[in-house]
Amino acid sequence: MEERDTAAYREKFRLYSDLWARTGRFQMKDDFETVKTVSVIEALLARAISVLNGEDTTARIGVYPGHTWDNYIGRAGAYLEALERGEAPLAGKFTEPGIALVDHCFVEKDGRMHLFYNRGYIGYEWDTKNVVTIGHAVTDDLIRWTVERPCLAADPNELEEYGVWSPGVARKGDVYYMYYTGVNYNVCQAICLATSRDLYHWERHPESPVLRPGHWGRWSEDRWSDCRDSMAFVDEDGRAYLYYCTSIYPGGVREPALGIASSDDMVHWRDEGAYTFPGCDFTLESPFVLRHGGAYYLFYTDCGHGTAYARSADPVRGWQPMGMLMPWTVPPQCAANVPSCAEVFEFRGQWYISSCLREPGCEQYLEIFQLTWEPDGTVTVGERVEER
Repeated sequence: MEERDTAAYREKFRLYSDLWARTGRFQMKDDFETVKTVSVIEALLARAISVLNGEDTTARIGVYPGHTWDNYIGRAGAYLEALERGEAPLAGKFTEPGIALVDHCFVEKDGRMHLFYNRGYIGYEWDTKNVVTIGHAVTDDLIRWTVERPCLAADPNELEEYGVWSPGVARKGDVYYMYYTGVNYNVCQAICLATSRDLYHWERHPESPVLRPGHWGRWSEDRWSDCRDSMAFVDEDGRAYLYYCTSIYPGGVREPALGIASSDDMVHWRDEGAYTFPGCDFTLESPFVLRHGGAYYLFYTDCGHGTAYARSADPVRGWQPMGMLMPWTVPPQCAANVPSCAEVFEFRGQWYISSCLREPGCEQYLEIFQLTWEPDGTVTVGERVEER
């Protein structure tokens, strides 16, 4: 903490006060872009003054980049200056105001697209101010969003005592199945389940959690155990497959892996093992699988590198890496600061891929890009969806 009677402290506090005062006229506006941007500025300024006054930003698990006065005050100032120029600095980036939007999924119903997402906190790491609710928003055009009330909250009496992460929703018949990660205080993770018929009212399944890794995962409620970021894919024959982030330990050394399970009833899952990919050296997160043109495609976050994808003729095995699809453009300060959390979906005749680039200091927003399936079986990413 800087001494409060020093010239350096007074200069910084004056800058903080000036920026705060200048946001006032924008707090009077009610258009979504301004409300969203002002909420980010306010969150960054709140963290900046806490750091100036001596708050320790060391997270429970470790030290992350960006939790500094310079980063918080610099980004807040840049956003404010853009507003003052009449610009919308976060255009094309959706988040619920004040929230860092992280892992997410899309579900179309009655011609509208529903989005479910982690409600993280700008300026706070997941292990400092953990995710305890899953958010919900709806859109007709992927540009203008209506934020609904959160659809699910952590249950402190269950494995979810530390938080809930990474919703993934699949439909079978007239029931929607939301698979999400329950996290206990030891950061042990398991796949939990809630169901709904209308996407607004969700009930936990009585058998939740429904999946833990096989014996190869060294899963234990007493320590950090990787079993998160699940998504369910229902194949044409009705059989479902659940993909999730996990780890294996060949020779006693941890290696990031993709866990796979299968099911006929969406509740009871058969372990199909875990699979690794060359070059994925930190963590494999946020897997997403779909079938297109007779092949299965797997999109995943290769932490430290970006969004990669693979292809197979089988939903369980035979995955062939296809390369990096959305690499980082600025060298990441940590493995999480890369394009991540990709979901691929079709909406009104156009294909899209989503991404959530995590900025240092825990700013994270949803971006959606056009996606093209090429004749040779590859995919390419096009322009970002935004109002022109």
